[in-house]
Amino acid sequence: MREVGVLEAKTHLSALLDAVEKGGEAVLITRNGRPVAKLLPADQAASPPPRRLPGKELVARFKKLQDEMTAANPGIENMTWEELKQMARE
Repeated sequence: MREVGVLEAKTHLSALLDAVEKGGEAVLITRNGRPVAKLLPADQAASPPPRRLPGKELVARFKKLQDEMTAANPGIENMTWEELKQMARE
């Protein structure tokens, strides 16, 4: 992996981007000898996957919320949708 300082990266950014895009070369940018950024080809750039709860965990959380709402609001399970909306507004 090629390593360049911030000043060189700033001065030669276009050439560095060409090297990354066309040559697939990664470039490490350093400041005072310490790594601060990495240029990678777009198809190699990692993005974190979206966080999704497993189905069982999601159901468990909804069940817990339902139990808490029922305990805090006796009779809530028999309320109509309109009554629930009104309660939420209050």
